[in-house]
Amino acid sequence: MELIERDYALQRLHEAVGRAGQGSGLTVLVSGEAGIGKTALVRRLVRDRAVDGDRVLWGSCEALFSPRPLGPIYDMASAFDADVHDMLGVDGHRARLFSAFLGDLQQSPRTTLLVLEDLHWADTATLDLVKYLARRIHPLRAMLLLTYRDDEVGDKHPLKLVLGDLPADAVVRIPLWPLSEEGVASMARESGCVPDGIFATTAGNPFFVTEVLRADGVPASVRDAVLARAARQTPAVRALLDMVAIVPARIDVATLDAVLAPLAEDVAAALASGLITVSDGWYAYRHELARIAMEDALPAPHATTLHACMLAHLEVEEDVPTARLVHHAAGAGDVAAVLKYAPLAATEALSHNSHCEAAKLYGVALAHGASLSPALQADLLARRSYQCYLTDQSEEAMAASLRALAIWRELGDLTQEGRTLRWLSRLHWFAGCNREAEAYADQAIALLEPLAEDSEFAWALSNRSQLDMLAGRTGEAVAWGTRAIELAKRIGDTEALSHALNNVGTAMYARGDDDGRTLLEESLAIALEHGYAEQVARAYVNLCSTEVTVRAYDRAMLTIDDANRYFADRDLDAWANYTLAWKARVDFEQGRWDEAARLASQLIVRDAVAPVTRIPAMAVLARIRQRRGDSGADALLDEARGLSSDTGELQRMGPVATARAEAAWLRGETRLDDAWVREVCEMAQGVGDRRELAELSFWCWKLGETPGPQQVADDPYALQCSGDWQAAADAWERLGCPYMRAMALWDGDEGDKLTALAIFEALGATATIKLCRERLRQAGVRGVTRGPRAATVANAAGLTTREMHVMGLLAKGLSNAEIAQHIVRSEKTVEHHISAILRKLDVCSRGEAVAMASRLGLLTDR
Repeated sequence: MELIERDYALQRLHEAVGRAGQGSGLTVLVSGEAGIGKTALVRRLVRDRAVDGDRVLWGSCEALFSPRPLGPIYDMASAFDADVHDMLGVDGHRARLFSAFLGDLQQSPRTTLLVLEDLHWADTATLDLVKYLARRIHPLRAMLLLTYRDDEVGDKHPLKLVLGDLPADAVVRIPLWPLSEEGVASMARESGCVPDGIFATTAGNPFFVTEVLRADGVPASVRDAVLARAARQTPAVRALLDMVAIVPARIDVATLDAVLAPLAEDVAAALASGLITVSDGWYAYRHELARIAMEDALPAPHATTLHACMLAHLEVEEDVPTARLVHHAAGAGDVAAVLKYAPLAATEALSHNSHCEAAKLYGVALAHGASLSPALQADLLARRSYQCYLTDQSEEAMAASLRALAIWRELGDLTQEGRTLRWLSRLHWFAGCNREAEAYADQAIALLEPLAEDSEFAWALSNRSQLDMLAGRTGEAVAWGTRAIELAKRIGDTEALSHALNNVGTAMYARGDDDGRTLLEESLAIALEHGYAEQVARAYVNLCSTEVTVRAYDRAMLTIDDANRYFADRDLDAWANYTLAWKARVDFEQGRWDEAARLASQLIVRDAVAPVTRIPAMAVLARIRQRRGDSGADALLDEARGLSSDTGELQRMGPVATARAEAAWLRGETRLDDAWVREVCEMAQGVGDRRELAELSFWCWKLGETPGPQQVADDPYALQCSGDWQAAADAWERLGCPYMRAMALWDGDEGDKLTALAIFEALGATATIKLCRERLRQAGVRGVTRGPRAATVANAAGLTTREMHVMGLLAKGLSNAEIAQHIVRSEKTVEHHISAILRKLDVCSRGEAVAMASRLGLLTDR
């Protein structure tokens, strides 16, 4: 049957392949609900492109409980060169495999279509490969074509996070929508059926329509249609359909022959039913919806028997994916087999960095582990907890560790109990529960200290040091960390040593002691030498964050560049995002506000960004918006206040409190009425954090407060509060901070005030300009303008009349199709207009364009 109402989607696919063939590789996302026709569309594209000799690599993700790592790549293994083929199945060499895969695409003389289907079921390693390739595909003659069910990809789905990180300039999104009533009627007429009632029943889902057209009467659901067709088959054919149904995605012909030995006529009848197909030696249901409907309808005892038969056969075969053995062992209720294969499959998953799958597999083993010894159960719980921690499943991680803690206490194993307490401290800190984190840390030390001086005690000491460092308690951090360093050196634990050096170095460096930087660099060197990726990441982020805090901006930018290269090579996105938040702060403080706003906006809209990254990004973006008079600053600060308060850490709360104090000043307030800001200021005084105290005290001083004791007399904030505005302005100029230089000059004479005003105008600080002009007028200064006319700004932006019209429609939230109707042009023309708008406004998204247009006054009266 020909494709219905998919001409435009097919055209866009052909255009994308054309671009790829010219050396402009890209990623194409084909999305839609189950049964919407994604596979049919891709097959039609592949059929069309075969004429041009394009190379096609096709793999599918499976709906196993825990998918095999890189399963789709094994599907296409025979098409690769020797380098890639040899790397498949080799544990611990994922980076080399990815590089070899990329090299294969680079060396191909033909345009390559790399198709990965059903990515909503993908394992972590496959998603990492997608991310790796998508970031490097642009110069290749290749197209990465991904299909997925968008209605199954929620905010926390791993695929959602990957899609949000794809480079926007090399991605084409092709959503597929249900058929129209006329499209359904067309399919009915082609099948010789009367279309009455079909659209209402199917809502235009092509697969459901097809099932209805093949059924006797109109079934109520896809499930009813599939089961009705299966019920018409003989017992032998039904047995074949049932066996195929328990294997997600597909089953090879040889395996089915060995397990079931079907007669040729039964195979022919099964194929004639239209429920299953055969291709390249594999049986598969025509659609996964049909397979699931059949599997769900199997009586439990029958399903158990089928899984047991399949497991018995696969256990004696060679090269069977361990994840598939776990799937059938669980289906068969074979506890011994689950406990045998699930940990092995988890280890295999970890060799590919598939932490989500490892966590699931440890969970499967635990669900069947009642017969295991308590110690083995506790070990599995600890393993699951760590994998959940790595995959942002904090509640599950805590629950597993608490269960393990109870077991170790019952067994009287004090070392393991102390280790688990230390780990619970870490988990609670990540969850923002700092009081609980410190309580667990103290319990761990108290329990382990009387025991042998070993690695567990060294880690407990270093963990306590880390908590104090993060809370700004320098003396305590150095004391605990020094003990950890000495112990780690005595017992030769280099990873604990790197961790402790990091804590002590960061605490010292943040208080102005350059010896702290030396310790941080030593921590980094040890971690790099031994390949401790997490400790390398901690060293980089603590170096750059502290360099920004002490205003060593040039050093910070060099560290950020080094860190980002390290993170990019390893796809360590969580750490990279945190580093980018600090880069946004550097750009903000040094007056590169557009770049700072771009970075901060990107971080805020990503669902997987942790609170420790979101907080500084929100603070930066809120301060830019409030200085420029843009909307949305208050909402950002409200959210940031809640998130930072949950952590209880000054380094999170300080920037937010500073932003709130400045916002009050920009509103023209002359007194500090924000009790939360006052509370944070008192916290900064209590821990002696000179940077947060200096900046926060400055803005409180602008609101009429008496400046608190400054830790460093020559700090620019302290200089200005003491009346030496000129020295402060000079210091800010040396540091390259134009806004704060202008704030200092504003305290000078009339000429200095006008210089400050010019700096504010160059930065686009509209709200600051408005406040300053008003105060100049109140002081009797004449000739102060009220700002540029909107028409002048519009001309400066360079938008045409048509682009201005499209911009106004974008601001109303209209889609491309709706805009096309309004301006009576094609959607492609609308895409060209929007691309021009994004380019002229120097933004990356429609939302950013609307925000920028609002700031520039382009949306007035529109």
